Amino acid sequence: MTAGQRGSLPAIGSTRAWSGAAVTAARTYLATITKWPTRCGQCGKRVDKTKPWVVGHIKSRATHPALTWDPSNWRVEHRKCSDKTGQSVVIEKAREQGRRDARTAITPPPTTDFPHHTTPTEPPPLQRSLSDRPVEPNAALLWSSHDLRAHVWLEDLAVLPEDAAPPLYMTPVPEAAVCSYGWEGCTHLEDGVAAVPWIESTQQITMRWWQKLSLVRQLEHDAEGDLCHRKKIESAPRRAGKSVGLRGGALWRMAVGPSLFGEPQNVIHTGSDLNICREVQRGAWNWAEAYGWTVTKGNGKEAVETDLARWLVRAQDGVYGYDCSLGLGDECWDVKPDTINEGLEPATLERVNPQLVLTSTAHRRATSLMRTELANALTLADPDVLLLLWGALADCDPSDPAVWRAASPHWSTDRERMIRAKYAAALAGEDDPEFDDPDPMRGFMAQYLNVWTIAEKRLVGRPVLEADAWSALYSPAPATAPDAVAVESWFEQGVSLAEAWRATDGTVTVRVTDFATVDEVARQVSLLGVRRPAIVGSSLADHPAWRANRVRIESTSSAMRAQVGELMRVLREGTLRHTASEALSGQVLALRVSPGVDGPRIRSTERADAIKAATRAASAAAAVVRRQVVTPSRYRTQVS
Repeated sequence: MTAGQRGSLPAIGSTRAWSGAAVTAARTYLATITKWPTRCGQCGKRVDKTKPWVVGHIKSRATHPALTWDPSNWRVEHRKCSDKTGQSVVIEKAREQGRRDARTAITPPPTTDFPHHTTPTEPPPLQRSLSDRPVEPNAALLWSSHDLRAHVWLEDLAVLPEDAAPPLYMTPVPEAAVCSYGWEGCTHLEDGVAAVPWIESTQQITMRWWQKLSLVRQLEHDAEGDLCHRKKIESAPRRAGKSVGLRGGALWRMAVGPSLFGEPQNVIHTGSDLNICREVQRGAWNWAEAYGWTVTKGNGKEAVETDLARWLVRAQDGVYGYDCSLGLGDECWDVKPDTINEGLEPATLERVNPQLVLTSTAHRRATSLMRTELANALTLADPDVLLLLWGALADCDPSDPAVWRAASPHWSTDRERMIRAKYAAALAGEDDPEFDDPDPMRGFMAQYLNVWTIAEKRLVGRPVLEADAWSALYSPAPATAPDAVAVESWFEQGVSLAEAWRATDGTVTVRVTDFATVDEVARQVSLLGVRRPAIVGSSLADHPAWRANRVRIESTSSAMRAQVGELMRVLREGTLRHTASEALSGQVLALRVSPGVDGPRIRSTERADAIKAATRAASAAAAVVRRQVVTPSRYRTQVS
């Protein structure tokens, strides 16, 4: 499909809701490329272009949201066939949302390049820390999406050692990147001055595969020599070796930064606890003194300095007032957001190639800082942010050594022994002071499997109806003109058309269809053969489409609370049935209320135009009186 053919369609992989003008564009595109007549993707029978048909999905939007706007996943379906299967899709969405509400944690998608990662068919999305809206991790972050061999500075890291595990999420290499200051082959640097070989040589260590990967990615630069990443978000389980990366990166920036970037370097280091930061820097004191640098060891005044650079360790409230070339946030699960957002981040302004490095292991009591940073990084919202995250799946088996192995960027028999002991203690219900968590097992999963709890979502109110109960009210739409129709909109998000049929037993069946515009609804209503005026929300009554399509209307206006009260009444009385149309089912199952002195109080904020249209159409259809008229030849049902 060319860009012109796509028109207003969302990009492939988009998680935009299946509604509005984009659905109309999808229908137009599918109608254009389809050879008519065709076969229904559900029942296999003939579909004519002039008959009711919809854009169906080969793989359900509930289980494969990334394929929602992928034309290769579309097919033509009879509307009736789509209505029948739409019920199961909506119910599965509701159940999946319930699982998210109960767990609300990072659940990485599957990766095929590392055998120890096990995963359910499709993971629940991540939740934003400051919002109830789900965040879908971008598929480009998956390890299987990366080809390290395509980048000369990463080629040496393309082969995964036996003692290493790949990250669950890693930001793709920016298009502007041409090399990395971390790689020894970087032509912008003299031999031995690139970060990885310099650290290994001066500190007399061999960096682990994951430490090299993290540092080389952090120091990627463009053709002008400018760093590609202004911020790095790094997360791995406890005792994986994060401190080595922080220490080495700080020392390299002090030693090489002044000449490389052309200005003095200030490294400002803070974290959850001053002693933790002090411990990281303390590992460099002996070497720094031997190298001729000045070391200050006084409590609260820790510093390593040269003529053109310094590395200061400061408490969270002590980071203000400095210029910052490299800001280090250590164990950021317990760092106040203001320390970074109002302290370190503004201090990087006007610096040459500044960077912030925020690192932490998961913790259930984490502040909003890391939770928000992770949520944003998982959507690739900011092109200047580099994310590297190692961890286990939120619903993994915490007793499985393969899960421990997959969550650990570096593996050894000592680490396995340690994790086995920690798991046994957690299983026995023993509190571990290191966890600082009243739930030993959840503490174990956070600390050693790095399972992040992004938000403890507290749902207000109760659902009007559970998914299974709503499913039991399914009834197919009659093959006749509806007894009543109603139309309502929800701001600019779409227009709902509700059709309602009254059965002889007094029950009413409703079907709701979502449209992008009033013009489309008016044209559809004109084809339905309804004898009574369409009940139209007052905000839509003056639209010229009604007159243009010769549709009689009856304007109405009522509070949302009244319509929800009516919905609850017909549900209690058992008189409402539905065709499993996704527009109505999704809104009913998302609706949450709490008792009030003058009726139900609405607690949810989701779109509700389908509910309003359905209750109005159902009320109008219920008022239709049917009588049996006996003729000499047969019984015939007439509508008065």
